[in-house]
Amino acid sequence: MIDYTFSIQDLEFFLLIVTRVTCFVHTAVFFSTGNVPRRVKVGFSLLLSFLLFRFVVPHMALPYNTIIGYSALVLKEAIAGLMLGFATNMCMYILQFVGTITDMDIGLSMVSLFDPVTRVNTGFTGTLYQYSVLLILCITDMHHWILRAFIDSYELIPTGRAVFDTDKLLLAMMEFFTNYYSIAFRIFMPVFGVMLLLNAVLGIMAKIAPQMNMFSVGMQLKILVGLSVLFVTIGMLPSISDFIFSEMKMVFADFAEGMYTQ
Repeated sequence: MIDYTFSIQDLEFFLLIVTRVTCFVHTAVFFSTGNVPRRVKVGFSLLLSFLLFRFVVPHMALPYNTIIGYSALVLKEAIAGLMLGFATNMCMYILQFVGTITDMDIGLSMVSLFDPVTRVNTGFTGTLYQYSVLLILCITDMHHWILRAFIDSYELIPTGRAVFDTDKLLLAMMEFFTNYYSIAFRIFMPVFGVMLLLNAVLGIMAKIAPQMNMFSVGMQLKILVGLSVLFVTIGMLPSISDFIFSEMKMVFADFAEGMYTQ
């Protein structure tokens, strides 16, 4: 027989779950894309919260006595959801950084596009990498892994019992920024190597044939060679996605451990 009873304590517990889930959906990669209607996000958040409340998250007494205490629990749940979602989303900023330095090297830095998904101006290469990796994320069911990881986070961080360890969180951020530049320059390395050789050739040609206008010729050659390198290296996208997804898993785990309840 199904139990339809729903007490005030259940409502308070359910609202805490809704707070964390809503904040996570608002900031997590793929779920927070700007082209998804807000009603869909709200409906998905409420549906996921109801499923977690009924079947996943064990009910327990909340550690508060006053309204201020309950407000503090809501704030902690909101911060936990925002941080877990942001941990997955900030890994996509690596692709924007790669696109920026690639466009500067091949002469496309003036080409700026407004991305309706991220709501920021990004370059041509950054937009190409970002949408390609998002497509691979959907094909490989990585968004399912993100959702399962968030659900599993309730085992480490029970509802209303998040404890923010600033040392672990700062260490996770420092480790991310170290890997941020390492992964970015690995992706950028083919373009950098070819452009370095092209600049050396243009410098030699400027000495051999000073009457040739290397500025006008060089800009066109850089764009042509740069686009050719991007076309040839497009097969690296699965490896690039693997770098990004591995970093995403590691950052999510580090942030979850930073809010782990002993």
